[in-house]
Amino acid sequence: MYLDLDRTPVGRSTLPLAGTVALGMGEACAPETTLSGELTLQNLEGRVLASGTLQASGTAECGRCLAEFRLDWEVPVDLMVLRDVHTDETEGDTLLILQRDGEVDLSEALRECAALSFPQAPVCREDCRGLCASCGADLNTAPCDCAAGDSDPRWEGLP
Repeated sequence: MYLDLDRTPVGRSTLPLAGTVALGMGEACAPETTLSGELTLQNLEGRVLASGTLQASGTAECGRCLAEFRLDWEVPVDLMVLRDVHTDETEGDTLLILQRDGEVDLSEALRECAALSFPQAPVCREDCRGLCASCGADLNTAPCDCAAGDSDPRWEGLP
């Protein structure tokens, strides 16, 4: 996933992107992620701004039942390529890439954006019942045989 600075027209244009990145967040967090979409480019004096929302897709582990499932999520992208490589400029939350000309490899910046937008506790479905806290049975497949009356006696006085 590259941006060619020499061929990017001055003004506003678009950059279609498609490819895979490795998030590097462990096996449970979409190790191979497919990114696709289009970024809006603004080629200004000494800088190129790239922004937009990409679609990410990969496998994840459910935070409730630990089942592996396919996860799709949106990846907001906001980055800047500065052509003056000797600058002290910062743009707050915008990712900065310093390169004067040629092709810019956006893979690392897009990997960061995808990792930051990855859901903290992904679930396979909204009504996932998870695992039993006592025996560890998957409550989505069948109820467990644990006693339902196991409760903390300190809560008995509450209505």
